[in-house]
Amino acid sequence: MPVDGHIVAADIHLPPGDTRPPVVFWHGILASLDLATELFVDPAAEPWIALSLPGHFPGVLPPHCKPADLDEALFARLYETALTQLIGSRSVIATGWSTGGFTALNLAIRYPQRVAAVASLAGFASGRRIAGMMRWFVWLAGRPLGRPAIRVGMRLAAAWPRGYAMLLGFLAADRQAAAWIPQDVIERMHHDFVRHNADSLVTALAALWSLDITGKLGEIAVPAWIAGGAQDPAVPQRETERIAAAIPQATLRLYEQAGHLFFSEWPRHREDFAAWRRSL
Repeated sequence: MPVDGHIVAADIHLPPGDTRPPVVFWHGILASLDLATELFVDPAAEPWIALSLPGHFPGVLPPHCKPADLDEALFARLYETALTQLIGSRSVIATGWSTGGFTALNLAIRYPQRVAAVASLAGFASGRRIAGMMRWFVWLAGRPLGRPAIRVGMRLAAAWPRGYAMLLGFLAADRQAAAWIPQDVIERMHHDFVRHNADSLVTALAALWSLDITGKLGEIAVPAWIAGGAQDPAVPQRETERIAAAIPQATLRLYEQAGHLFFSEWPRHREDFAAWRRSL
């Protein structure tokens, strides 16, 4: 879907006659639409839509897009416009992982009439609170001398599947958890990763440093499920707790021995997410 010069991609699963608000899912930075099915016990039985982050395949950034262009207002406008094209004014359960978590929270703040409930899985409210290796990636992507290094690293990870698996492993709680990432998930994510445009990903990474909705979280007036790993090396536990404390109707769920990878480290996340949605 063309929106303000961007192309937003969608994977859509809306069973005929199902009137429930669909789950709208945003993946994390450097990931892809394919992860949406990892949210559900039975993806075929659920209404859901997955939307691409800016510049992530098969989405496209407009020519000459700069990190400063990808601000909070643009993030929200892109997806409100895309959802209007897809489903009119139908309410949704805005849900995202990592940068997708920020995106879901941001939509709930700026377009409250769209969002019936919101879920953040290892999401952040401020890009400057990203930690570990991902913090270095974001910082380097915003520096003229760092951008070429990030591009080279991404191209190496695209050409070398084992290198991509190692990159994912840095987001796990520890080396043992990294070894448990399902091979089929790695293969599916790598399949899309090789199709990303490296320059677009560097632009998207650099934009994260300036994103901050911390002061607006209290405006979210719908139920929120704020989940995270207590051993997350990318989004610290205190950021997850800070988000939950700021949202009036938030439910906090911490997975004590888990890291950033909800799809492989969070036991019962599918059942927990389903139980929260049933409670709405």
